[in-house]
Amino acid sequence: MVDDLLNELGFTPPQYVKGRATIADLFKPDERRGIYVLHFLNGEFYAGQAIDVSRRYIQHRNTHTDIEKISFKPTSQDCLDDIEKKVIWRLEQYGLPLRNIVFTSVPKGESDFDFIMPPDEQIRWLNDHSFVDFEGERLVDPVLRRKYRTRYERFSKTQYANEIIDVLKTYIKVGIPVARRSEVSFWAVSCGRNIGEVFSRTSTGNNATSAGWQTVKVYSRVNVNWQEVLTAFTYEGQLWFSLHVARSPLEKSFDVSLDRLFRKYPEVDNTDHRYIPGGQDQTSFDVPATIVKSFITDTSVTLAIRLLNLRLMKKGACAYGRFHCMDLADKALETADGG
Repeated sequence: MVDDLLNELGFTPPQYVKGRATIADLFKPDERRGIYVLHFLNGEFYAGQAIDVSRRYIQHRNTHTDIEKISFKPTSQDCLDDIEKKVIWRLEQYGLPLRNIVFTSVPKGESDFDFIMPPDEQIRWLNDHSFVDFEGERLVDPVLRRKYRTRYERFSKTQYANEIIDVLKTYIKVGIPVARRSEVSFWAVSCGRNIGEVFSRTSTGNNATSAGWQTVKVYSRVNVNWQEVLTAFTYEGQLWFSLHVARSPLEKSFDVSLDRLFRKYPEVDNTDHRYIPGGQDQTSFDVPATIVKSFITDTSVTLAIRLLNLRLMKKGACAYGRFHCMDLADKALETADGG
């Protein structure tokens, strides 16, 4: 039961608030900071954080007129963000329908993406890794193509270009649904603003890329919704790829700690970086170019890639379509065209 789950998570018993204009009498002024869960009449829920839950309730009442109950967990200021994320993820794992948008992994309701790939085909795509749909016409946009032609030409002259394109072909075939019809609108591939642009990143793993903050050079990215899902970069003269994927399929196939995954792929580094759009069911890896295609096409990893990307596409359009490099996409989609 939901009440048992919330009790396990440290929430007080839910209190009925249907019809209440305020809950000021339910919480003492110095005991209002924490995580709350709203229970709605239709069986949906909303989890959030509040410095003053009484005031936050009034704000919610202006939007939601069907609040039935509220559960509350007192929380210290420095733990609000972490506990809110953990609570949302546990509620999602339990299968509860949430009205939350931020921090959720599973999108709610119908989406624009459903119009180009019906839900039944989405389910098939997740369950049948041999199912690849490259049907449909591609976008024709001379202005967008011309805009990034020079960047592509610089990229194509680098020593890593062919290797990166080869990986992009595999990744798009494996991990991007209806790649031709969803191009630009739901996914985009880009060349670095300046090929070999330098930036710093950090990691929690134990391999070469993970000793704290490191300087790397970025060559290309694939973005879905509001986040990157694949990045090609070099570190100390070696080509690597950063992958963001859903974590739950990997935990089912290997174990919660992913130790068996790392025994199978000891060269892979678990950076465990997460972006807000991807939600809590998300993790990331740095993978050396020498094994990245084998890693991407591992059945469990393929499902993890597909699940995150599909969820992101169902959350909404790609925010980085204006940076899409048509020339690079031509090469990456050659498999789709029989090339």
